Amino acid sequence: AQRGTMLLASDPERASYRRVEVGQAETSTSAKIARRVGIVLTAAVAAGLLVAAVGFRVAVIQRPEREEQTMQPRASLALEAKSEVHSCQMQENVILPGNDLEQRIGVTSAANCCTLCQRHEKCMAWSWATTSAERDTHICFLKGAAPRPLTRVPAYGWVSGETMQTEKEGAPLQTRTAGKGQSLYCYALMQPTGYEQGLISMQYQERVSIFECDEYAVYSNLRIELAPGVFTGVVNSTLLCPMGGEFGTALNTGIFLAVWAKVVKDGRFLFHDWTVKVDPDAVFLPGRLRQQVLDHPEEERGVYLNNCKFGLHGPIEVFSRNAVTAWALNAGKCVEHFTTLCSGTCGWGEDMFIDQCLQRVAGVRRDDEFRLQIEAHCDPPLGWEECGDQVAVSFHPFKTEEGWLSCYRKTQKKHHARGAGGDDASSTEVVHMQRRLAR
Repeated sequence: AQRGTMLLASDPERASYRRVEVGQAETSTSAKIARRVGIVLTAAVAAGLLVAAVGFRVAVIQRPEREEQTMQPRASLALEAKSEVHSCQMQENVILPGNDLEQRIGVTSAANCCTLCQRHEKCMAWSWATTSAERDTHICFLKGAAPRPLTRVPAYGWVSGETMQTEKEGAPLQTRTAGKGQSLYCYALMQPTGYEQGLISMQYQERVSIFECDEYAVYSNLRIELAPGVFTGVVNSTLLCPMGGEFGTALNTGIFLAVWAKVVKDGRFLFHDWTVKVDPDAVFLPGRLRQQVLDHPEEERGVYLNNCKFGLHGPIEVFSRNAVTAWALNAGKCVEHFTTLCSGTCGWGEDMFIDQCLQRVAGVRRDDEFRLQIEAHCDPPLGWEECGDQVAVSFHPFKTEEGWLSCYRKTQKKHHARGAGGDDASSTEVVHMQRRLAR
């Protein structure tokens, strides 16, 4: 599993790729890169050679100052449905990620998608892929109020809207637009057996952790339903790895090469400022992270955050959009470089591998941000398990649902004790916290 190689084809003449033409000037360096990239990842995972073809087409990511223009709504569209006239406010080139109730295939128009949502007892918003969208063409995604407020994300070829039906459960629907430089795409890798599935399902029900991010994903090697209508994305790996190496840690680099192949192929990271990988047993507070990333502005070569004085640790990893692009383009070079340097496999975990790769080979800026985590293996302060630190973004590890929730609730008690101006980005999130604490 540790002898993996990654071959990257970044030459447009050789790579198999297609790109979306949007008829607008490209104003983002990352967008220019993304439209040229065609990636083929080849990694030895477990005992066999798994090939992940990651030729992806990408919509242009508009700069924040252009988002207001990009996401202007259409005029309301009147729709006939069962002798009733409903008004549906639409926004072009916008997706509302997450909170999926159902997916309907073969829906031929945004108007029909809106009608389906209006007739669904829990649906209050929807996103529909047009014929010019990259993937999921003519699929209508019906969305409810849970698990968190919906974020409007620029996405070429999508149309989204709300039903404005105040009588439905969870109404009124809360939506938001991410602050400049603060949009988070968060994902977790989940083992198909053991305690992690229970943790992830609990976090979804409680509307916490990655499910408070602007967009989220959970990956495993099986398609697993975490909640009604919420499924894992499937990665091509057994997810089995030995312990050992220089530091006696999980030798999981091959596994995460396969996971990153899926993340890159899905392409959702391109629509957000930051990509965050979170372990299921990490108590993660996205509201605090949104404040911290403001101290780490993006640049052309990308930036990632080092979370421990001993080097990057895996419970939470934070990468800017350009850093993920640099990782995709240089991972193959890194495998070759460090295999030569170590005269074989280096015996590292994925966190050390990606840290060394981005810093030494890809030339990505590495910013120390030790507020990212308080973690058992990073010289934590005495009593850290009480989760009393008021700025830490995450606490790790908490492997039981009871322990995880206990830590989380302690962070919220501290939040309420400070009053206004605390961790989270919106008053809606505070209301959700109050409801959880009341239970």
